[in-house]
Amino acid sequence: MLSYNRLTEIQKEIIRAISREKSDLFVEGPPGSGKTLISLYALQDMVKEGIGRPLILMFNYSLYGYLKSSMNELEISDNVTIATKDKFFWDLASGQNIEKKGEGSYNERYEYLLQQLLKCEFEKSYKVTVIDEVQDLKPLEWELIKRISERITSLGDFDQSVYETNLNKDKIGGNGIMRQLNTIFRFHTGIAKLASLFSIKNENLEAKVTNVIQTQPTIIETDVSNEFKKISEILESKKELQKSVGVIAPDRANLQNLANYLKNQDIDHHYFTDNKDFKNHNFTSSTPLLITSQSSKGLEFETVIIFGFNKDTNMMKLLTGTRQLKNILYVSITRTNSSLFIIRRPDSIPEILNVTIESENEDNAEDIDWF
Repeated sequence: MLSYNRLTEIQKEIIRAISREKSDLFVEGPPGSGKTLISLYALQDMVKEGIGRPLILMFNYSLYGYLKSSMNELEISDNVTIATKDKFFWDLASGQNIEKKGEGSYNERYEYLLQQLLKCEFEKSYKVTVIDEVQDLKPLEWELIKRISERITSLGDFDQSVYETNLNKDKIGGNGIMRQLNTIFRFHTGIAKLASLFSIKNENLEAKVTNVIQTQPTIIETDVSNEFKKISEILESKKELQKSVGVIAPDRANLQNLANYLKNQDIDHHYFTDNKDFKNHNFTSSTPLLITSQSSKGLEFETVIIFGFNKDTNMMKLLTGTRQLKNILYVSITRTNSSLFIIRRPDSIPEILNVTIESENEDNAEDIDWF
């Protein structure tokens, strides 16, 4: 975890504003701009200032696990309430004796729960609520958070929305204060240029990075029969570096099959069939972590391997139908600090097949052509 002294003055200023500002605050910034780091040091500042017991909410268990381990490092975990948003609202409903709807999908039952909660009266029991990855909140969740919080600090990037929630920046900003982060510290220009192709806002990420090295992402051409072998070769080549590795796919089934292969090859890895197990994962481990694109949000790895973006799968049909495919690709690509490998098969989706990365030895090595 980056020490406080190494943060920029803008980041430190926002941290001070989060812990001391009386109004709601929305901090927006591209991936790798330090949003999660800011939220952690702001929580530490609040604890030191004795500003009640802050509540921090996030979308998934993987980010919960990362934040929890980081708060342990900062020695503030005993003074902060941390929860995934779904778990928090299920518990809130239980405290209100709301009867759960027994039929329908999870989303239908959860939506019903939120609607029933909105009929209840609540006191503003949290002086400060911090929301990481706010773009993935539902509007009903946002309304409930406003009811229980004296003030809210939200951090996010609407380019990284991986779920269709109908919540937008205007609703989040409201009458509060908006702060913008514009510098990317995580990855270098080669990654930024590729990620920009999938930016919903058409951002020029390359202009925002501080690391201008020209190392390029690597496309690994393979077929179905050799895909897992190629991935295992990359993992073995990175083993001696003792740095974090994330193997990211959009579909859990791809990860399960890869996990079975790696187990048979006696290659160390972490794969959790239950997302709740992320809560206790050691995110400083150098053992490769197999994780879905959705669960990788908010995380970072020294090396990222992306695979499984293949045509005619149910997941690709779902992502295309909900117009979330570009967002998922954007999130997956921007998880890396340094090295990015993209596994490409003949049946990969056009968005992967049409990416061309020029040789680093050519004059225009940094150019990435699209179509």
